[in-house]
Amino acid sequence: MSFLHIQSYQQSTEESSHPLNSKLNFVQIQAIDLKPYKKKWRLLFNNVPSPKILESIYNDLQGQTIEDRETKEMIFLQCILLNMRAPLNLKLNEEQWIHISELMPTYKTPLKWSQICQQFVHQSAYNNPWSENEDKLLLDIILSFQRMKKGNKWSKIARELNERSLNKFIRTPKQCRERWGNKLDPSINRNEWTDQEDLNFLQLLLQHGRRWAELSIRLSPITNNQKRTEFSLKHRFKKLISSTNSTESRSINGTKYAISSDWNNKEINKLLSKISHLEMKTSQREVENFYYHPLTKQIKLNDFNKLVIIRGSSKVELDLSILFNQTNSQFND
Repeated sequence: MSFLHIQSYQQSTEESSHPLNSKLNFVQIQAIDLKPYKKKWRLLFNNVPSPKILESIYNDLQGQTIEDRETKEMIFLQCILLNMRAPLNLKLNEEQWIHISELMPTYKTPLKWSQICQQFVHQSAYNNPWSENEDKLLLDIILSFQRMKKGNKWSKIARELNERSLNKFIRTPKQCRERWGNKLDPSINRNEWTDQEDLNFLQLLLQHGRRWAELSIRLSPITNNQKRTEFSLKHRFKKLISSTNSTESRSINGTKYAISSDWNNKEINKLLSKISHLEMKTSQREVENFYYHPLTKQIKLNDFNKLVIIRGSSKVELDLSILFNQTNSQFND
């Protein structure tokens, strides 16, 4: 007798006659202690669904189109795994995956069900580093979605990646989004940080708080639409603040900036101190860039010595070399 068809002699008449009881042992599932599974798995329920709920899910999944199909599939799949007392690491043999595939009301290959089950294990996605082939596949899929103006539908992108990838584990929508946003997006700004960019970043951070995705968008126009990743913003913030030794207390009420409620007084003091320091550095650099002393520097011409002025259909050419030569000779005298 199959390991999924074991019946209990303690079943009630109603449960034993239930149409789904040939697939799931209701008494056995209800008696399972879910605590160890909740620690290791992402269970979609706090208590095992009743026979009536499972029957409703089973019938819905056999229909043509239903809402929340994916969620209902996962609930039924988890109940099958609990019924068979699957190990917490979900390492099953090929025969067991085949049997699970036969029991599910919707069709997927045994390999596909084994891949889907990996998302139940906590942090399973982060235990497997991205391969070069996965990165290439994900980039191709996202660019294809963009060309067809499908947008970034991460659930669909993840599903297509998992179907095309040869991995035995699956990538979640969240993991695909993070990989794109932190690694693959061509618009990522990988240049060195400048003082001006640091200043703009901290000014926005002080006003909007730790809203990293929003800050990335707000900063990108300043850097020619090249964006900093959320990860790089967090890392830069920690680096800038850790290098700030602020012992002077600053007046929060007197500052010209709006301040987010995310910050406490100590953090505000550090941010204001670093912003003040950067404002001084950038303003001083602007003065150095534009300051010109005529007694120490000469005006020199390049190969084009004439200034052409066009007004309507008339054209006037001014020979600037005479003027500049006279100016330089005066300075030299």
